[in-house]
Amino acid sequence: RENDAWLADVPKLAGAHTWAKNLPKLDEAVREVIAMVEDLPEGAESTLELEYEYGTGDAALDALTQKLRADREQATRMESELAKLTLEAVERLSEAGMSVRDMGALLDLSPQRISQISPKMPVPAVAKERRSARTHRVNA
Repeated sequence: RENDAWLADVPKLAGAHTWAKNLPKLDEAVREVIAMVEDLPEGAESTLELEYEYGTGDAALDALTQKLRADREQATRMESELAKLTLEAVERLSEAGMSVRDMGALLDLSPQRISQISPKMPVPAVAKERRSARTHRVNA
């Protein structure tokens, strides 16, 4: 960062330098300069995978923000894995005939959350029988 502008350099691409007033605009500028230097087809900018190393001018602040980004990335991966495992557990517990309340207790989730995760949970046979006994056909 220099004065009120963010400067960017892509070390592996000679001549790939740019700047912007804020980080979202810097990302756009970096993508454009990479596409230009590498002569990429129109629209390829959005497909580029970039890894940023930020420098605010304060080494301690840079280390803190880098750690936070890394921790958030790890938390996102863990949340994704947790969601997959939770769905698998709900499906298997449902197949085993567990109630929504029991699944909630086993998985430390509310019964409402269990219902949201698995909206197509099978209706127990007893409930189906009761429902069909109360169902009346109406011709209109």
